[in-house]
Amino acid sequence: MMKKLTALLLSLALLCGCGTKSEKITITNPIEMNTEPAIMTVYDWIGETIADFQEITFAESIRLFAEKGSGILYYGYDDCPWCERAVPVLNEAALETGITVYYVDIYGPFQPSRSQFDELLGYIETALIEDEEGNKSFFVPLVIGVKNGEITDSHVSLVKGFELEDEESMLSDEQKQELKNIYLDIIKKTAD
Repeated sequence: MMKKLTALLLSLALLCGCGTKSEKITITNPIEMNTEPAIMTVYDWIGETIADFQEITFAESIRLFAEKGSGILYYGYDDCPWCERAVPVLNEAALETGITVYYVDIYGPFQPSRSQFDELLGYIETALIEDEEGNKSFFVPLVIGVKNGEITDSHVSLVKGFELEDEESMLSDEQKQELKNIYLDIIKKTAD
């Protein structure tokens, strides 16, 4: 009887130890990107452990499409209140899956020419959302999954139901989980 109880307890301990952590995911990018480690500590709520965020220019993000690359793109900037709330959630998803996020600081030092911006918009048209006048527009935070130069999925902003009323407004735990699930879905659709 004691052996059975010990075996049962050991089995339960092993099962509990396996937890519900996400599996590591591989996204192989066949092109070599010109990157710099992104300084993500400028995002107030990112936490102490930061995933592999690599900063790239607009031109490099265009290369990801033009040269049939693969990866997760994040377009945003550090003073954007919506980005401030999205990045910690994207960071969690990237840490859980072990992927690299290519970060395009839309107000960074290497601004695109008008023709480069138009070229990018051509590639990401399906990821754009309509403004109040019904025109497709580029909004951030924007996360795009790219596989072999094609968009696998994308997400703009945060989640429905979240209102940014002031600088103290934060996502609820449920909203964070909803957003994280959206990001995890994009990552999984982009995986090898």
